[in-house]
Amino acid sequence: MTDDVRNIVLGVIAAGISASLGFALLELSALIKDCGAHAQIITHDTAQQGFGERTEYCVGGPTSNQRMAAHLRTLLPGVRINVEQEPGPDRVAFQVGSERYRMEPGTAEYVLLARLTGGQEARPVFLFCGQRAITNQAATRYVARNYDKLRRKHGNKSFCLLLKVVNSQAYGPDVVELVGDVTREAQSPTPSTPVSHRAGS
Repeated sequence: MTDDVRNIVLGVIAAGISASLGFALLELSALIKDCGAHAQIITHDTAQQGFGERTEYCVGGPTSNQRMAAHLRTLLPGVRINVEQEPGPDRVAFQVGSERYRMEPGTAEYVLLARLTGGQEARPVFLFCGQRAITNQAATRYVARNYDKLRRKHGNKSFCLLLKVVNSQAYGPDVVELVGDVTREAQSPTPSTPVSHRAGS
């Protein structure tokens, strides 16, 4: 990592400290330590800072993290997450552009991993927005393992990747597949009705 990254202060925005979220924060803390940076943990309901003032890691879904909900509305208008609490096949389903991704608990679960900037001088915000806490942990682990590859491919540009956590019931957060780069779809307004549904494919 570059020297300027080592000198920044990282704002870590978290929904709260639960066991699974704590494991995701442990993954991030190792990454931050490698940067030589200093982390500041701020809960979602006390974060009152603009976007791009400092590097930010925002972890959690929009129902438990107000900051994540704001980032999704503002920075990724092409993403919709079903936040209805009623059980059913579309509960916590992601819609990215015209595609819908349904969760199959323990078998196929999705997480958005995004790096977004508001301009050349702005600091990036990293979003780890999963359907379950274990998917957030999987995404942070994915970044730690693939940081150099992601930096070579995307440089300092914004990106949004959709990852699928495979068989977390057996493998935990360790088996992750890249579904695709959904940057264009995520940054464009969402169509009113999805045209297809995916689950576990």
